[in-house]
Amino acid sequence: MTARFLTWWHKPVVQFIGRTLLYAIIIMILVYLYSYRGVTNSRFIYNEF
Repeated sequence: MTARFLTWWHKPVVQFIGRTLLYAIIIMILVYLYSYRGVTNSRFIYNEF
């Protein structure tokens, strides 16, 4: 099973698709966390001056 997976994984097309999906998922998680943070809703300390 492991040897079959490794031979399958060493194909350039499979590596490209796998890494592209991994990076896309990481970017989507970072964008979600950035939007969840509420950057536009945060109060700036000098708003009352």
